Amino acid sequence: MQCKPPDKQFFAEIRDLNLGFLQLVADPGAGDEALGMLAMPSASAAALQSLQQAELSRVASAPVLLARLDGPSFGAGVAEAMPLPAGLDPQWSRRASLFAAGLLTYLWQLARRQPVAAALCLGPDPARVHALARLTGQEVLACGAVAGAMLRARRVFRAPFLPELLRAARDDAPASELPGLDLIPLGLAQLRPGAARRGTY
Repeated sequence: MQCKPPDKQFFAEIRDLNLGFLQLVADPGAGDEALGMLAMPSASAAALQSLQQAELSRVASAPVLLARLDGPSFGAGVAEAMPLPAGLDPQWSRRASLFAAGLLTYLWQLARRQPVAAALCLGPDPARVHALARLTGQEVLACGAVAGAMLRARRVFRAPFLPELLRAARDDAPASELPGLDLIPLGLAQLRPGAARRGTY
């Protein structure tokens, strides 16, 4: 299969996914339990929750997927029962589960069509990309049913990247135009499996 490089359509899709995730974080229903599940620092969440919709849209233009799906390598074990934490707002929980299932489906299709682009979203571990690409449609549906409990924020919401994201929101400049957020090389990291084990993307 030919490995096509990411294109404008890919980054437009990432922007839409990022905006959906940011809206989950900024939702008033995202209480402490939800932020804990997402591994979203409370200070980062408070900063994002203070932004207007237009500002969130500028943050969403960061050239990297802001959400991730945490858990073992994709396969049968991922579909085992993974209950959502107790205490979540029911409406927020439903929205998060739907978003995570949609994200999983998108990443599955991307892994099958554009593995290089999928590596930008999943981290530089070829085995993880290949495992996702090998899933059947039924396996994706089974994983999607528990994907909400796998949803996490990526490390871009921590220093040193968070100040750059917030500067994009304040300065009326898309995050994709900020030199400090040129995260594509960080996401690829030469696609070495060892790089993925050094930290959580």
